[in-house]
Amino acid sequence: MSENAPSDLVFIIRLGIVTILLWICSRAYDFCIKHVSRAAERNAFLRAIYAEVDFNTFDMTRFLDSTVSIDLLAPHLERADYIPHITDARHTEIYRSRITELDALSGRYGRHENLVGSLVQFYGELEKVTQQIEGLSKPSFVQISPKGKAGTINRIYKTCAVCEGLGKGILSKMEKSYPRLGLEPIAESHQVERNIRPMNHTEAADRLKKLSSDLNRVNNRTHSGSPRS
Repeated sequence: MSENAPSDLVFIIRLGIVTILLWICSRAYDFCIKHVSRAAERNAFLRAIYAEVDFNTFDMTRFLDSTVSIDLLAPHLERADYIPHITDARHTEIYRSRITELDALSGRYGRHENLVGSLVQFYGELEKVTQQIEGLSKPSFVQISPKGKAGTINRIYKTCAVCEGLGKGILSKMEKSYPRLGLEPIAESHQVERNIRPMNHTEAADRLKKLSSDLNRVNNRTHSGSPRS
């Protein structure tokens, strides 16, 4: 055996140790990069779903604040041709397209604070609102009694109120559970919401009177064959 054999062996051992350390560092680096990337994607999803729930919740609040009471609608529901005009402006694209990512929200709440379950219920109620609004345009709606029509409209009001409550609960939970994300309702919604107030009885009656007048004018123009102005 040559005199350089021990030094060669030490060199090989050191080289092996360095190689192993470099491999470990490389694996650790890859793990950190993937972890950071997953965290960034998860945070982006959290912000997106929060914004969508915020939009839909505010829309429910705005609708409920501007609705006309059933009592004021009662005289109009006596008319066979009267169909309330209610629009459906919900937004569900983020929830529908990324529903498989809901697991990112699990594990952050106690047994009685299941955010995933709340989200599923919230979007389920939104879908129910859509179905109820579409029911107003069905031929069967004009055939039911005024009391039945009032009940149908009142159910829409109640479902919207349920959506609003669920949405506010979800937003509050997310704000408390993910403080580092700085989640808060959009400023524009806050500004608009401050300017919203329920109509009083006189304002609502005047609004209904104007709507009825406009509707009668359109109907008369249509039946008489007059050209549009």
